[in-house]
Amino acid sequence: MTATKVTALTAATTMAANDIVYIVADPGGSPASKKITVSNFYANVVVQARFANTLTANTLVFGKRSTPTSNSDTAANGSMWFDTNYIYCATANNSIKRVLLSTFT
Repeated sequence: MTATKVTALTAATTMAANDIVYIVADPGGSPASKKITVSNFYANVVVQARFANTLTANTLVFGKRSTPTSNSDTAANGSMWFDTNYIYCATANNSIKRVLLSTFT
């Protein structure tokens, strides 16, 4: 196989979960070429949802999955996220409240 610059590769217009993405880990320190699947890449993307006074969407998706260590952890006002037991909401900067999730039928 001959060497090809990444910039010379054919551009992809779609992706599948098992496709491989090229990354450079630690570019500011000790750069290392690595690969990651699209599925694993998106599993590690942190997304925050913030709301002003209204929500004008048909669907609300919480993308950040984490558990704060206390109700005063660092969080921007309006941020929302979840874990397996609770939905969390920052009602002011660094002021977090939570709602218990329960099973229903």
